[in-house]
Amino acid sequence: MPSVLLASPSTFLRIGLMQQLRRQQRRFDPIEAVTAGEAARVLAGRAIDLAIVDDTLLGETGGDLLQETLTRHTRQTLLIALREPCGTPPIPGAIVIAGRLDGVLDMGGIARALDGALDALAVARPARRAATQQATAVKDARASVRPDPTRPNLTRPAEIILMAASTGGPGALAALLGRMEPPQVPIVVAQHMPADQTAAFARHLAVETRLSVCECGAGQLPSAQVVVLRGGADYRLRRAAGQGSGQGSGGQGYWLSTITVAGNTFHPCADLLFASAAEAGIKVAAVVLSGMGEDGARGAGIVAAHGGGVLVQDFDSCVVPGMPAATRAACPSALVASLSGIAGRLARWTAPSSRGAAAMAEET
Repeated sequence: MPSVLLASPSTFLRIGLMQQLRRQQRRFDPIEAVTAGEAARVLAGRAIDLAIVDDTLLGETGGDLLQETLTRHTRQTLLIALREPCGTPPIPGAIVIAGRLDGVLDMGGIARALDGALDALAVARPARRAATQQATAVKDARASVRPDPTRPNLTRPAEIILMAASTGGPGALAALLGRMEPPQVPIVVAQHMPADQTAAFARHLAVETRLSVCECGAGQLPSAQVVVLRGGADYRLRRAAGQGSGQGSGGQGYWLSTITVAGNTFHPCADLLFASAAEAGIKVAAVVLSGMGEDGARGAGIVAAHGGGVLVQDFDSCVVPGMPAATRAACPSALVASLSGIAGRLARWTAPSSRGAAAMAEET
């Protein structure tokens, strides 16, 4: 059960935060702290998954120790900015939210920020693992591949294709998209890349694949065949207001919102993108291509648990097989395939209902 520190001298604020935790579908282990020293001792003495700290504590006795402890805190930190006029000191990796609106405690804004932090916590994992662990994951995943792998539990055609890639991804994406027939559903790409490079990358893909490709940040998903998420941010995907399930709504049937996943080094976060779409009831076909690390593995497991399909690039063709191998290890139903094989499978999984259902029936 994730542990959450609620640190504030304000009883009202702590009660409000506690009420927000109780409204969540997931269960949490809350620990309250009233003083800076008490909060520092909690952080130093046990693993805290999310630290929610009223920044007025940083100006009290023991505030320096609390700030130092928060700086070393490797998991998620949410700072509620209430100090006036000096402001909140920088805490590396912390999410800072305004706690006041027109001088009054803004519990509505705090609650919204807390919801986002808890959503990010649901898909957050340790930022790195030892190189030996990743090598083991690759070896184990290779050993688990069979000519007739475990079939995904697909019950209806996919409504959207979500692709994740990192190191080696740009080349793999261009090759994969170039092999695909005009897609029947929107394709959203989470390529780990800085924000100032994704627009040019989208233009490059358009030239290489002859598909309509555009870059997109928060807001309604464009009607392009392929959408490259703007770098430097993490995204949640849901249905647009008034849109029901099923194919045919196009990109305009979906809505992207931004959120920061604490401790995440690479953006956009594929885990959050995959998990948010699956948990919103969207039938997803998830694709994990070449990349270092494990991003996408946990989210792919959530996609599969909600009846979606998962495809990973065959390890030998990857520049770095970390992400596909980790996904295969975490999600046994994931199918390992060449880029051509992935293109063919996606065409069948997203075919109009009658043909798509028949193709899926053969694979389940």
